[in-house]
Amino acid sequence: MSHLKLTKQWLEANAMKAKERHEHPNAPGGSAQPELAFNHTHLSPSSSPPYTPPNAPVESHANLNMSTSPSSSLPASSSTFPMQDVASIVQNDLHILELHRGQNASWQANDDQEEEALRLNKADLKNAKVFAQAMKHKVPAYVPILKWLKSYNRQEFFADLLAAITVAVMLVPQCLAYAILAGLPPIAGLVTGFVPVLIYSLMGSCRQLAIGPEALLSVLLGTILGKFDSQEEAHMVASTMALAVGVIAFMFGVLQFGFMGSILSRWVLAGFINAVAAIIALSQVDALLGLHFPSVLHPYEKVVYAIRHITETNLYTLALAITSCVFLVGMRYFKKFLVSKKFVKAKYIPEIALCVLLGIVVTVIFRLDQKGVKILGHIEKGFPTPRFPRSSYEDFQEVISDCILIVIVGFVEATAVSKSLASKHNYSISSNRELIAFGVSNVIGSFFHAYPSFSSIPRTSVQDMAGSRTCMTGFIVSIIMFFVILFLTPLFFYLPMVTMASVIFIAAISLFEFHEAVFLFKTKSWSDLLQFMVAMLVTFIFEVEVGILISVGMCVFLVLKHASAPHVYSVLGRIPGTKLYKDVVKFPMAEPIEGILLIKLEEVLYFANIGQVKQLLQDIENMIDTVNEEVNYNPEGAFNTGSSAAITPLQVVVLQVASIPSMDASALATIEEIVSNYKKRHMRLAFVQVSPKVREGFERAGLMHELGEDMIFDSTHEAITYLENNVIVKRGVSDDIIHSNEVPRFGQVEEEEESSPYSPLGRGAAVLDAEQPDVGLEDVPLSLAR
Repeated sequence: MSHLKLTKQWLEANAMKAKERHEHPNAPGGSAQPELAFNHTHLSPSSSPPYTPPNAPVESHANLNMSTSPSSSLPASSSTFPMQDVASIVQNDLHILELHRGQNASWQANDDQEEEALRLNKADLKNAKVFAQAMKHKVPAYVPILKWLKSYNRQEFFADLLAAITVAVMLVPQCLAYAILAGLPPIAGLVTGFVPVLIYSLMGSCRQLAIGPEALLSVLLGTILGKFDSQEEAHMVASTMALAVGVIAFMFGVLQFGFMGSILSRWVLAGFINAVAAIIALSQVDALLGLHFPSVLHPYEKVVYAIRHITETNLYTLALAITSCVFLVGMRYFKKFLVSKKFVKAKYIPEIALCVLLGIVVTVIFRLDQKGVKILGHIEKGFPTPRFPRSSYEDFQEVISDCILIVIVGFVEATAVSKSLASKHNYSISSNRELIAFGVSNVIGSFFHAYPSFSSIPRTSVQDMAGSRTCMTGFIVSIIMFFVILFLTPLFFYLPMVTMASVIFIAAISLFEFHEAVFLFKTKSWSDLLQFMVAMLVTFIFEVEVGILISVGMCVFLVLKHASAPHVYSVLGRIPGTKLYKDVVKFPMAEPIEGILLIKLEEVLYFANIGQVKQLLQDIENMIDTVNEEVNYNPEGAFNTGSSAAITPLQVVVLQVASIPSMDASALATIEEIVSNYKKRHMRLAFVQVSPKVREGFERAGLMHELGEDMIFDSTHEAITYLENNVIVKRGVSDDIIHSNEVPRFGQVEEEEESSPYSPLGRGAAVLDAEQPDVGLEDVPLSLAR
């Protein structure tokens, strides 16, 4: 059942209680019992105390889930419990959650303040001396090595050295394999495993993150570069793409686009990765069987071609493929077995490096290169000369959209693993500064003919398990890669291509995440399962680029759909005998506040959802009107009015906006319209816990004058107490209140109604001097200041 329907049920139940108390004031539970009466001017069974502001706001309890509280066993009606017992139960149950939520808010505030402090402002540019001091403080945030290197010690160095050797032994064969997967020369993979890794070790903030060539981005790059004729041309375009990817990532970081790490749904990303894993695995069919495909084919077309030409399979290549795959899989299980037997160091055994070494040895001993087994051959020796990437403007135009997609996919993967590591090792990272680090790494790498690179999840896992302490691990890995490029490339001359294909094939198999689909099926999350299946099937059937577009588009659509409606809101009522105001759906013992509608909003108000907020207010007011009409309707066919009315009409709407840091111009303009319509109906709009940025927006838009300074409060209890004592006109005060079935809505106030000092039923009746019939509620002097 929707939150709105549950709220209506709560309103109806409390309205009927009010009617019964009004008709039978001396009955049990009637108005003779102040603690249960509908008039909440009394905060306790005693007479109303003079107003004093509370010592601290209590809004942080508003979202408590009853399922976690002992008070969830309370019945819907609070009349069977003494008020002090209800207050005690609620206050005790909420205390810990209040502290926890306060800590989370503090952490978020600290992160925001840190980001704000790291930005250059006008004051930093006054003169060279001030600018130098500002840069001295802010540069280490973007080059973290300048901070942690001061406290770096020998113990951390030896831990990082061991982790670096472990990762480097894994990285060298992967660089060669993934370069082939991308359709590039092997030297491109080695350089990509050197330059970006070096730069990230200086600028990265995730201490265990391993970047460089990666299977997913390599296959994406391979599909993009497959349209170019020569490998040399493809290499130049890949370098240009690295430059474009770096510039885009850098600009995204500067513009604070770090939120992109949360754009892609976990299930959409899982479906996409499963499809890419299948594409990678099937793309290695030709190398595993020793076949030669005539042209660029789709993976499932390769399978069909391989079946039709199965008799052309090179048996030596097939035997080496089976042996390599069995060795890689067997070593993984063997390592787990050794670790289970307390041989913890066994997890560092580099099975990929051993597989490559054995492949080279077997090929040399049995001269398999002369029996139809393809080998890697000559690798360009020496370090490439740095130069600006060269490619035509037409080529650049053709790949720029692909570069944006690569940034999104690469950063989403990197964010997921880096946040997990930061949480595990108890340190913080900035998504925006990570984007800048990735951007600079790719830009500088492009000058040395590297191709786009982000994080590698398998190598990151190995680096973490190997005991990496700081980014010095990446620095040492880059030094090892530098010596490999300069001196060790001739050792890979006899490396069988089928061995590389086996490494890629097993890596692709490990990417499959069918357990995600099983989880969605068990939990009956059909909408998420549909996202998973759509992303997987579209990516596999069509091109990977189409899959990325569909996946990203689907996630953006879901985000916009969610953002366009204020799902996180709650109507608050007062817990009898306390100063607490709770969600009436979760706390049915909460009671309405006469003449006041209290709503808590927890989503940022902007152009996409402010219209829904306006509609939400109207819907809740409609419910109140309907309930009031039903309760005030008597058996004679007329409405009870004035002193005979059971319900006080709605006069003030209070919005609790503590969770809203800012509002855009659309939200401010719509609020101005709401305030104007409320004034015509002699109602008021009040705000509680307004942030400094929202208050500044109110002042610039002129809303502070329209609302009135007296309608901005620091706490909910302060607002309710002030409004009850100074603004709200309670039922039974005047018999001259006019009620009508014709209730004006937003934008439907007739001109003749504007001169009326009264509101129709449910629209804030005002008590006015009979000698001043044209004076509105806003003109009534407020004698008591807060």
